Amino acid sequence: MITINSVNNSSVLLFYNYNGGVNGSDYNNRRNIMKTVNITEIEPSVRDVLTSRGYSERRICDIIVVVHKIIRLHKEQSIEHFDADVIANHIRSYEIRCQNGEIGKAALEAHKSMVNYIVQICETGTISDKRRSPISELPDGFNCILSDILGNTDGWNSKTCREYYNHARTFFRWLNEQGHVNLNHVSVETVRSYLVHCSKKMTGGSLTNTRRAMKDVLTFVSEDGILPEEMQRLFLFSIHISKKVQPFIAQDDIAAVLNVIDRTTAVGKRDYAMILLSAVTGLRSIDVRGLSLSAIEWGFGEIRIIQEKTGNALALPLTTDVGKAIREYIENGRPKSSSDKVFLSALAPFGELRRGTPSSMLGRYCVKAGLARKWGFHSLRRSIATNMVIAGVSVITVAQELGQRSINSTKQYISLDSENLKECALDFNGIRTGGCK
Repeated sequence: MITINSVNNSSVLLFYNYNGGVNGSDYNNRRNIMKTVNITEIEPSVRDVLTSRGYSERRICDIIVVVHKIIRLHKEQSIEHFDADVIANHIRSYEIRCQNGEIGKAALEAHKSMVNYIVQICETGTISDKRRSPISELPDGFNCILSDILGNTDGWNSKTCREYYNHARTFFRWLNEQGHVNLNHVSVETVRSYLVHCSKKMTGGSLTNTRRAMKDVLTFVSEDGILPEEMQRLFLFSIHISKKVQPFIAQDDIAAVLNVIDRTTAVGKRDYAMILLSAVTGLRSIDVRGLSLSAIEWGFGEIRIIQEKTGNALALPLTTDVGKAIREYIENGRPKSSSDKVFLSALAPFGELRRGTPSSMLGRYCVKAGLARKWGFHSLRRSIATNMVIAGVSVITVAQELGQRSINSTKQYISLDSENLKECALDFNGIRTGGCK
């Protein structure tokens, strides 16, 4: 519930006793489930589940090492059952070590991933193919809201729920650092201070997304779904978004990358098909990762998808070279999995690829090919768009081919057409030299 109180002539926004969720939150349910697991049961349970899911012995040993650490922490505190607070404190200690430079970010994320496996097994007795963050170190007053944000699928789609969850979690972490354990005493000035904090480290586009998410999240936790006028004014100011011209990877460089991929391995077959698919069709990284087996119409020679970014349908021709590369991977490289995604992780449990996998993968091949820079995966999309513009294809047609909602998104590629831009340049006729006299 939201009320406005006047304190020293300034309006204060108060969130009193947020009552979302079932019996407080799903987070408390998770804590209760874990408290029924005796620490002596953790190691055999984890080992059995990982073995049944096809994990390598080396990977299992790495995770069991973490299991031993967690068991030791419980014993040091005389706790007999798997405890959420012990896990949260353990994760927090690793985050502090990362902040102090004792371990790298990659090591931190790897450790969190292993802890997450252990938590899932203790909660459910199995492992979900969906990756999930380990138990949050945030107070329950914030965790119950985060749980409800993820579950608000009636109001937002699943992608928006996840996006708002991430924005809210970052906001709640900042609030926690300021001494807040819930939203009870969060004022208009508090939210304003957070937006100022964000403006110091974000670009215009990121700040716009943060502001939009903040507005929707704060509206979501209000009782009547309406923000007070003073709070609404916080989200009305315009933000200048500067757009820089992004370079694109040249065709010769794409060929060089494709040539260094070892297509005799399962990973090589997958990577070759992914890079070729994006280079030929211009599909976004998120749509390549999310491409389903049913989206490929082999009989019609088409790929038909609903774009993740825009939600619009898109049909693209399945060229012979792309079709052969995808078929080769599916038949001779793709691991057996219940997932309907075409491209899967090469490691158990063989789920959908992580968000950053395509770009990091392309970057590795750029280094292997001896290129001057490590290109991101989106450079493949920019490459096909720019080449179409240079070839004289209209901006409207390019936008339709790439599945873009507006030609404004396509106009950026005109600035990369240096040859045709020269025709627009003015000469120096009528301009006197020699300076002012």
